[in-house]
Amino acid sequence: MRFNLKLQAMKIKATIAILTLFSVTIKAQEINFKINGGPSGILYDSNIGDGKLKFGGGIGVGYTYFFSNHWGISTGVDVTYNQNSFELDNGTTISTYEVDDQTSAFEYQVTPTNYKEEQHFIGFAIPLMMQYRTSIASQTQLYFGFGGKIMFPGKQTVKASASELQLSGYYPDVNLLVDDLPSHGFGKVTNWQDKTTVSLDPAFMLSFETGLTFKLAEKTKLYTGLYVDYGLTDLAKETPNTNIVAYNPNGLDNIQANGTIGNSRIVQESRYLSAGVQLKLGFSLAKDKSEPVKAKEETFTQTETAPVQKEIPVQQKVVEAVPAKKELTSEERNYIEKQPLAFQEVGNTSVTPELATRLDEIAKILKSNKDTDLNITGYTCDIGTEKRNLEIGMKRAQAVSDYLQNKGIESNRMHLFSKGESEPLVPNTPAENKPQNRRVSLTLIDAK
Repeated sequence: MRFNLKLQAMKIKATIAILTLFSVTIKAQEINFKINGGPSGILYDSNIGDGKLKFGGGIGVGYTYFFSNHWGISTGVDVTYNQNSFELDNGTTISTYEVDDQTSAFEYQVTPTNYKEEQHFIGFAIPLMMQYRTSIASQTQLYFGFGGKIMFPGKQTVKASASELQLSGYYPDVNLLVDDLPSHGFGKVTNWQDKTTVSLDPAFMLSFETGLTFKLAEKTKLYTGLYVDYGLTDLAKETPNTNIVAYNPNGLDNIQANGTIGNSRIVQESRYLSAGVQLKLGFSLAKDKSEPVKAKEETFTQTETAPVQKEIPVQQKVVEAVPAKKELTSEERNYIEKQPLAFQEVGNTSVTPELATRLDEIAKILKSNKDTDLNITGYTCDIGTEKRNLEIGMKRAQAVSDYLQNKGIESNRMHLFSKGESEPLVPNTPAENKPQNRRVSLTLIDAK
């Protein structure tokens, strides 16, 4: 029986070691999906007009690698929808040089009234950001992200309109202003509107985000917070020789819009700006730590069944030995003392379902042996300060004591201690050893 127990224990240790090594490369990674919304578009600087951001938003998928308990680096792909409006001041005249149908050069003058553009475009961005998270509580964290993005915008769609366009031509050679010759493209157009597209340049942006994370499940976190993206470079492709509407020498029936963003005389700067509220769901890629624990618990549960069956004939043979039940068998002692209770996640002080299965069996043993007390000692790895680790160790010991007390074990039979990081089970380097040191040990104290 003992040989089988030792063989099973060796198999368990080998399985845990293999799973730990396998999970080293993926335990600190996260995939997240996000959605955000707020004012999003082009922030214009113009002397003769006014641009306004409108509501936009985006979705994205990201990847974060945490190279320490607090720091990580993230990247991914974002898709954003952005929209603006832009209005020219009334009384503004935009002039460019053109050639008419008689090959004569002239100054093309456009004077709009109530000129307005509704603009929107879709952008694709690749972020590269540092992320810092600091623990507030076991289930909640405060996080910050900062870094940059490069955005590749699609073409901007422009819907232009004006209550009136005055189209004129000034011929400097003869000092002649033509403003009422519709057959040659000069005159007044009312209630005009048209639609066009404008190419935009890629933009480099500074990015910042902050908020809270909430643990929804063992491998799932909800990120809630705020974000800001600010462009460092202009989105506009400069076209200084283009007017807001194209000259048509054949008449006034088909006046086409060119847009304002590329005209440096109208718009001096065109920087990207997006800010608002953001939600993310993060999914840890860490190997499921419950698997080795479950295997361990199930094996020991089966082991515990065997000694119970074995003791029945012993009691039948020696009926008069009443104190025999008060003495723990070696299998029961090993089940309680040999294998520490695993609290593998950093900062975790709660009894997991896997630990609960084992503690249920321990409670049964302790109920049948009321003359035995229990020392409960909590430990941590070396992440964090010594004071904080002593606190976490004590909370882990308290969590185990509370669970056993709820199962009917008297509190005066349990004695709590914390040794924090002072007595590691294995060296804390390499990093894959650290989860083994986040534990609670149980030691039986027999009555004298």
